[in-house]
Amino acid sequence: MNNNLLAKWEFSTDIDSTALIVPDGCRDLILQVTEGDRPRWFVSSLYDQSKSQSIQARSVMNGFRFKPGVGVKTESLLNSISNIYFDDDEVFNRIDDFTYRNYCVAEALEYLASGVKSVACAATEIGVSQRTLQRLLSRETNRSPIYWLMLARVRRAARALAEPIPLIEIADSFGYSDQAHMSREFKHWFNVSPSVLRQSPAILNQLNHLGYD
Repeated sequence: MNNNLLAKWEFSTDIDSTALIVPDGCRDLILQVTEGDRPRWFVSSLYDQSKSQSIQARSVMNGFRFKPGVGVKTESLLNSISNIYFDDDEVFNRIDDFTYRNYCVAEALEYLASGVKSVACAATEIGVSQRTLQRLLSRETNRSPIYWLMLARVRRAARALAEPIPLIEIADSFGYSDQAHMSREFKHWFNVSPSVLRQSPAILNQLNHLGYD
């Protein structure tokens, strides 16, 4: 698999349906094939909150998930790939041609997802100023360091809900000031409270897919 790819996935449905997409810090190159329509390639957005996506009946989607922070020359990639349908090797070649990964960005994202308490701590570990880190990530990912720090933390905390651990203990384990603070973060990112998410197997399952954390 291409070095800029995290995973390849497939999804299909025989009925009109709605999929909830949770923020994962990644963008995807997606081929959507719906009965009666032309196949369509597109690159997904980097989501800041959970989003409901309507999917038509008899649709098949093949996705190529980029690693967090990977740069994509979107227009060039889509122009080059418009007539390619299911040849994975050729898709990988085109992805290699039109994506790039900045080593400094990859290092910064790794530290921000490592469980550090703050952006300041991450900057110290990397050996740069907070201002330099802010400029780097804002320029290369269009998101701030605090976005990446909070996203990694909330995803890890959400996966902990699969275990019968009291919410107050999860909040403490993942660095939230209290349970109310964690609940606000869950509602911001996932549009539901921790207690509701704990009873939502579809969301918990999606949080186990490869992403930024």
